Amino acid sequence: MFKKILFPVAFAALFFACKNDPKPANFQAVDANQPTVPENATPSEKLKATAIDESNYMERVRSSFIPLQEEYRKANGKVPGIGEVNVFVDDNYVLLIENTHGGHTYQTKVNLKNLNGEQGGLMLIPDNNPGEFPGLKILVLEGRNGVEIIKDDKLVQEARQLEIFLADRAGIERVTPAIVQALNVVNGKVPD
Repeated sequence: MFKKILFPVAFAALFFACKNDPKPANFQAVDANQPTVPENATPSEKLKATAIDESNYMERVRSSFIPLQEEYRKANGKVPGIGEVNVFVDDNYVLLIENTHGGHTYQTKVNLKNLNGEQGGLMLIPDNNPGEFPGLKILVLEGRNGVEIIKDDKLVQEARQLEIFLADRAGIERVTPAIVQALNVVNGKVPD
């Protein structure tokens, strides 16, 4: 009798635990597999150590988001609302930006294939007035799923653009070409 009750209860607990997990197991931090390069390495040794096989699209996409991860670390405590940020990409090219700030966890989640990397799909957000921070806006393609905005594991809204704000314009200038490169890779717009 006890075994008949225990199994369904254990199964239900496992089901709900997995259902509420915001990061499935296939999400990987963009800077997780970075090779260690000795400080005294020559430039060519550094290049060889960090080189990525051109046919490995997944690693090319993940490495494209390393500058974003680094710039978010610089923005921690400088840009309101930005705390400890971690950037992940899963095996289906879903981007997850997880921001822990003020006792809450905020997540921004979008399939990179749904973003418009073409001309007119990306826009810089100026920081004209004091207290504003520079940003980048990437529109979602028409008819595609939008950007999920999640707070503490609850979907708050689905936006039609991905917005990224950083501490300075140099950071935005650094991440924009890397993000465009990732969008080109996921959409098959890379030279063979």
